[in-house]
Amino acid sequence: MSQSAQNQLADLQEAIMARAQELAQEFHDKASRQRDNILRDAAEHLHLAEEREVLVAKAEAERHFRRVTQASELKMQVRLDQLRWELVQSVQARLAQRMQALRGDRPAYRAWLVQMVREAAQMLPAGKLTAEVNVDDLAWLTAEWRAFIAEAAPERSIELADKPTWGSGGIRLRTTDNRAQVDNRFEGRVARLEASIQRAILHELFPADINVIARSGGPQ
Repeated sequence: MSQSAQNQLADLQEAIMARAQELAQEFHDKASRQRDNILRDAAEHLHLAEEREVLVAKAEAERHFRRVTQASELKMQVRLDQLRWELVQSVQARLAQRMQALRGDRPAYRAWLVQMVREAAQMLPAGKLTAEVNVDDLAWLTAEWRAFIAEAAPERSIELADKPTWGSGGIRLRTTDNRAQVDNRFEGRVARLEASIQRAILHELFPADINVIARSGGPQ
């Protein structure tokens, strides 16, 4: 082989090697960039996943806090309702004691009965009426019934029932056919006015909670 041919072959080999090195470097650089991209994407995905987990954990913690807070507030409200109701019941018990004290003051009690009969007689329809009292009041009212009615409702015909009614005091006035009545016995008045009494007590005890409504059955 001539010297010229050998030189050409050497140049070709050198060119091939140079090109091979260039391609190898290109592939290396490309692989490095892909690796960096993959690592960067992986890191970004990992960061996003961590952020999502943090947000989920935070949301769950907030929900748990709200549940605990609401449960605590509910328990506290139930307890406050119970305390309110117990206080109302205590005041109502004192009201019953006041009623019994009224019965112990005969002149004041008689004047109250006169007022109750007068008001009831005006409310009931025309016709004969019957008055009912308990056994203790029947004993002394029988003796002065004419004078009592002349003072309370002289325009009405009202007879005193021979048989006593139940109750701790007061008087019930009814038509003879039992179609209408006004129950002013202590227990009857409390039952009829219970809601108003409880609202009045709550208003006096808790003036800031005027929207609290007394429930006839107590706190649920």
